[in-house]
Amino acid sequence: MQTLGEKLAEMAKTEAYPTVDDWRLLVDDNIELAQSIVLELNAVLKGAIEFAKSPMLKTYSQIAEEVFPKLEHLEQKYQVGILDSEGYQAVALFFGVNYTPAIYDYMRYYGAKG
Repeated sequence: MQTLGEKLAEMAKTEAYPTVDDWRLLVDDNIELAQSIVLELNAVLKGAIEFAKSPMLKTYSQIAEEVFPKLEHLEQKYQVGILDSEGYQAVALFFGVNYTPAIYDYMRYYGAKG
């Protein structure tokens, strides 16, 4: 049986990325388009997780600023609902699984109004 620390250390060695189903883009069943956009979205997440895991201490806000402006740019480019609720959920789950569970709520509701 593994300890929690061992499990967390094991998980830190790998990363899992959101799929087309996780992002739930508004692409009218155009799978090729969805897959190509998801590759771009996941490239943003890859850069952000590398930033987050680099040796310098990071705040959640700094990590979010590595992600959301780039996602906003991609949303303007494609207009497929990247920053709809499902997009925030995909980002939050990605960081919750690959960085720390404690960041989930911050990322999920980043920039929420009201």
